[in-house]
Amino acid sequence: MRVGKFGYLNNFLPYYILNESVEIVEANPRRMASMLLEGKIDYAPVPAFFYLKNKEQLRHYEFCVASEGKVLSVVVVSKKKELDDDAIAITPHSLTSVNLLRILLAEKGMENRLVEVETPKASKMLEICPHALVIGDEAIKARMIYRVVMDLGEEWYELTSLPMVFGISASLKNVDATAIDRKILDATDEGFRRIEEVVREAEKTFKMPREFLEEYFRTLKFRLGGKEERGLYEFEKYCRDYGLLD
Repeated sequence: MRVGKFGYLNNFLPYYILNESVEIVEANPRRMASMLLEGKIDYAPVPAFFYLKNKEQLRHYEFCVASEGKVLSVVVVSKKKELDDDAIAITPHSLTSVNLLRILLAEKGMENRLVEVETPKASKMLEICPHALVIGDEAIKARMIYRVVMDLGEEWYELTSLPMVFGISASLKNVDATAIDRKILDATDEGFRRIEEVVREAEKTFKMPREFLEEYFRTLKFRLGGKEERGLYEFEKYCRDYGLLD
């Protein structure tokens, strides 16, 4: 079975053990979603917004990428001291984060212009706009250089008191990937049992401070429990209320 993987740090721990036993295909979230619909992979974490928009064709599983509060890797960084009504550059590689940003801005009564740019690099995005939405490893690097004016996981939790599900594992409806989903959940549990080893290897691979890596892995939620399901449902409700799923 061909298993998709986000090419970001947020998938490093769950896939650290899994890499040994299955065929892994790596891509950014937007590309991963397309590959799943095209049948080029059998099972993958996909952006939560993509799943909601294509529910008729997909089934979801228990493995996910979520946060209850700060997510650390989906942030708006800025050249200014705080987020004002100025334009925000948005990454072309995100589906969930951009729509979550639209919801959060609307709920705050803000009307920032969102400017899609071809690069996901914070430095280049901030040459175009005063603020930039960055995701994944680029967000982690950017937060160490620029001012973080919004952590989208934190803002969502303040709005709803629920976790934000950024990615959810899925397959086409005619594929039963229950066994591989169980395998990745078991691999995630084993990754936490071997957390020192995982952090050591991540430090070598991503060239990031060990203290941050430990904090980041423990910040993320990888299992779709009751609270995460309610968070996903609430996100769908907001998306529908704002006409984002039309």
